[in-house]
Amino acid sequence: MKVALIPMRVEVGNFEANWREFEKRFEEALKHDPDFVVFPEYCLTGFNEWDFSGAKLYDEIVERVSRLAREAGVYIVFGLLEPYKNCVYNSALLIGRNGEILLKHRKFQEPMKFCTGNTVKTAKTEFGKVAIIICGDLYNKRIAKWIRRKRPDYVFMPMDRSPWGEFNLAEEVDDMGRRVAFLGVRTFIVNSFGHWDSFGGAWVFDADGTLLASTEGEKTLLWEEQL
Repeated sequence: MKVALIPMRVEVGNFEANWREFEKRFEEALKHDPDFVVFPEYCLTGFNEWDFSGAKLYDEIVERVSRLAREAGVYIVFGLLEPYKNCVYNSALLIGRNGEILLKHRKFQEPMKFCTGNTVKTAKTEFGKVAIIICGDLYNKRIAKWIRRKRPDYVFMPMDRSPWGEFNLAEEVDDMGRRVAFLGVRTFIVNSFGHWDSFGGAWVFDADGTLLASTEGEKTLLWEEQL
């Protein structure tokens, strides 16, 4: 199983520029024959508090990404804003090799004005069961309970994390590892780059929280899982 984690450069509110970057990085990743290509949280629109206008592009985004997945025959994981009735979810999708939506996760750990998710689902692939969580969900106790109950083989986590307070990246990564150990599942994490001051990077953690591989900035992380 080959995974490409892409810390994509994101411009807030500039869908067409983000789409060009998405396609470019996707085509670059295909040279390595991946099975999964993973992008960050709301990577095609960015998000500026509390501007939910990017949610209007949900259907177009799904159509475009599904086409890429179908044409390349790969799985794509990515985040986007999802409109629902009078509110918006911060969601992430797993698109299958045939372009269908196999899995949708709605983020738990969000402040007011977002709708929030209340469950974790899994999808079956030829590599085992996979689940998706988003950024701050890693620090949510309810999420941890769902993951331990569902027992996926892999977790994919798009994020859009920017430094705040007394930020230390090494400490941040150590903390992510401790949280992954609480889930007890091999976890693939990718952060956006350039959205405000998002620092990019991608990480693969073993089920016990050990850091197995990482990249910095906007460099793609390529991981091959021996099954």
